[in-house]
Amino acid sequence: MMSADKAYRVLFTGPTLADEALAMLEKRCSYRLTPPYPEPELIATLAAEERIDGMIVRLGQITGEVLRASPNLRIVVKHGVGVDNIDIDAATELGIPVCNTPNANYQSVAEHTLAMMLALSKNLYFMDRQTRSGVWEKLSSRSTELFRKCLGIVGVGRIGRRLAELVQPLQMVVLGYDPYVPEDRLPKNVRRVERLEELLREADFVSLHCPKTPETTNMIGMNEIGMMKPTAVIINTARGGIVDESVLVRALEEGTIGGAGVDCFATEPVPHDHSFLTIQDRVILTPHIAGGTKEAFIRMGMEAAGILLDSLEGRKLNPDALLNPDALVRRFGK
Repeated sequence: MMSADKAYRVLFTGPTLADEALAMLEKRCSYRLTPPYPEPELIATLAAEERIDGMIVRLGQITGEVLRASPNLRIVVKHGVGVDNIDIDAATELGIPVCNTPNANYQSVAEHTLAMMLALSKNLYFMDRQTRSGVWEKLSSRSTELFRKCLGIVGVGRIGRRLAELVQPLQMVVLGYDPYVPEDRLPKNVRRVERLEELLREADFVSLHCPKTPETTNMIGMNEIGMMKPTAVIINTARGGIVDESVLVRALEEGTIGGAGVDCFATEPVPHDHSFLTIQDRVILTPHIAGGTKEAFIRMGMEAAGILLDSLEGRKLNPDALLNPDALVRRFGK
């Protein structure tokens, strides 16, 4: 799909992009798509062969080797929000701006989180399996309500704020922990807590919406899960590696935590022998698709394509999307 008569050459690290986004790119760009979950070596090879000007990242690790593979590379855009698979420090050193699509999927992730909270509190998946197998648990089954329960949101960015808005009709008490978000950015129904421990001890539901960084890696471990109520539910629609999976599995097996909804894993795709897969009750697992609604997929593609073209055609980048403004200083000296 690369053509010499197009102004720019683009690599997309994934098997597809929304048709609307491809149509936008095709006006000015030739593009190539990689297979699912490409290895860095393959991405680097394709980038070098095509001498790409821009890259839209969905899957795969974007290492320094990848970023150096094409001397023409001028922009990297994440198709989504989380950028832990991109070596931003290396990109900055090379003067390559890295952007994400901050407005594309926060509604989808917030809805997915709420769906997990509801499904776990009502024990829907387990009851469905029981009913299909001929077990009629009408008399002994006791689910719980979200009404006036306590929700603890770790990371009160766009997704966390939207989740807080979605639960308002349920009159939930909402706690927010985020040392990087100022007080005036919190929704009115969110009570800020200064220490994670306070949130963990009070919350009936703990929902993670923070990026994966050295600071947040294994942020939820043995001590933190030990602080939570034995009936509490933890939801991770953020990034794998924020929760120590071995500790969470043990807590679920021993019944020291009420349940878990997991959309993100330390290794993806999740290994077939992962201990999560053996737990049949009080756990919902989804394949990192919280932001993957059809509406969000179109928004992510269109936003990513728009940012990429803005950069290649010399227009100012959206400051909310630009993650390493120092790259522009290195490239342009200002």
